[in-house]
Amino acid sequence: MSEILNGYWNELKGEAQKTWGKLTHNELDQIAGDAKKLEGLLQQRYGHSIEEARKEVAKLQARYDNMASAGEWNQLKGKMQKYWGIITENDADKINGSKTRLVGLLQERLGKSRAQALEEVDHFLKEIS
Repeated sequence: MSEILNGYWNELKGEAQKTWGKLTHNELDQIAGDAKKLEGLLQQRYGHSIEEARKEVAKLQARYDNMASAGEWNQLKGKMQKYWGIITENDADKINGSKTRLVGLLQERLGKSRAQALEEVDHFLKEIS
């Protein structure tokens, strides 16, 4: 979880601000993607238990990471395989709708940085929507 937040914190920060309006921009900058720090701040500001804070952080991550609902995934999978041409059926099954897993696969197969792979995935998602 923490790794996902760190890798995509700039993208998630705006969503976190909308979700938890009591958190300031400075606090979100200081968190810098550290899930434990975010959980601690949610405990302080909102009186959440550690379990509640973890669930809230997991929901934020899931909203960002999920590219498609279960019903849409088969359509998206086919478009994704056609678009890149390097993604096998087995790869698609492992990705299973996760933006994070797709970015990781593109990094590995195409030798791209995380930022480059993320930009490519975002471009793909805009193009097909």
